[in-house]
Amino acid sequence: MGSSQAPPTGRRWHLLTYPAARSAGRTALRRQRLVDVALIISALLVGLFMLIPTAEMHSPPALIADICLGLAACGSLVVRRRFPTHVAAFAVVLSAVSAFAAGASLVALFNAAIRVRLRVLAVLTLGELAAVFCFPLLYPGAGDFSYLVQVTIGSLLNLAVVGWGLMVRAQRNYLRTVVARARDLEARQEILAAHAREQERRRIAREMHDALGHRLSLLSVHAGALQLRADLTPEQTRTMAGVIRDTSHDALEDLQEVIGLLRDGSSHGSTLLEPHRGLDELPDLIAEARRAGTQVEFVQNARCETSGSKGHAAATTAYRIVQEGLTNARKHAPHSAVKVVIQQAAPHEIMVSVSTFRDPQSSTDPAIPGTGTGLRGLAERVSLLGGTFSSTTEGNQFVISGRLPWTT
Repeated sequence: MGSSQAPPTGRRWHLLTYPAARSAGRTALRRQRLVDVALIISALLVGLFMLIPTAEMHSPPALIADICLGLAACGSLVVRRRFPTHVAAFAVVLSAVSAFAAGASLVALFNAAIRVRLRVLAVLTLGELAAVFCFPLLYPGAGDFSYLVQVTIGSLLNLAVVGWGLMVRAQRNYLRTVVARARDLEARQEILAAHAREQERRRIAREMHDALGHRLSLLSVHAGALQLRADLTPEQTRTMAGVIRDTSHDALEDLQEVIGLLRDGSSHGSTLLEPHRGLDELPDLIAEARRAGTQVEFVQNARCETSGSKGHAAATTAYRIVQEGLTNARKHAPHSAVKVVIQQAAPHEIMVSVSTFRDPQSSTDPAIPGTGTGLRGLAERVSLLGGTFSSTTEGNQFVISGRLPWTT
């Protein structure tokens, strides 16, 4: 809805029955004044219609008094919204003796049917019916109608007005409920949208950290080797320079994908944010780590076949765990041996672990600075799949492991 005060649909009849559908400010005030004028004119016309047949039955002072009472009853309609009970009671009492107040009593009773409690409305309706019985006694034969006909017509007319008011009242309550539900639904949708944006932001951050962090750590290792090792042959130097160039190229492509996603809002076709890596790609990843100088022992006792989106997501997560373990080894314990184990933990579960065997004599300062968000991102990945993740230090070993649900 464009406005919090707007009705759920644009039907014009809602404007007549539902106050919240009205415009706010000066427009609402102007509309209220127009409605007041229209109702007062209608009450005056109905009162005049009732007064004319009884005019000859009035003495001049009584006629003047009848007109004054009718005008007072019509004037009280201005404050009917604020004092619906008082205005209705006032008009009903006057209508018992004043023909000119009959129209005002109908409007006031209609207003009361919309706004006052049902018990109060019942009392007011009984009072109006009593006035209907009294009026023909004061003006017998008015309009050439018998007493019974006057009472019947007056009673039916007043009951119809009350029924109309109750219908409007029910319609307003219904529309209020609809508007409240629409607002509640809108609020829920905003919460869901905010949650989706947060999840997408986290996903982008995880993928950027895992993919770019891995490539940049490779760059740092190879660049450091070129800087520190003077014994490299020209062929080895060219090989490392080639690795640096290829890795830089891949990192730039990943960065361009992320920038394109942030600009266009679509990750369609992005290999970084929609990776299709799994256990089949682990040998290449490990070979890449070995070329960077890391001693890696790889043990795999689990089947690699996967099926369904959940199976592919688990395979990608397993790949990311190994990737993060190797990256952390390069960052925090360079030249340390690493053992990667993929094994079947249960009939429908695999366990991925990466153990880094740190040299106690080596420095504890990281060779490459990190953000400290990698393990937290892995824990989120594993949790989303319904698995468990842990990272522990056992002696000189730092072990990260994840248990993932696995379908083949």
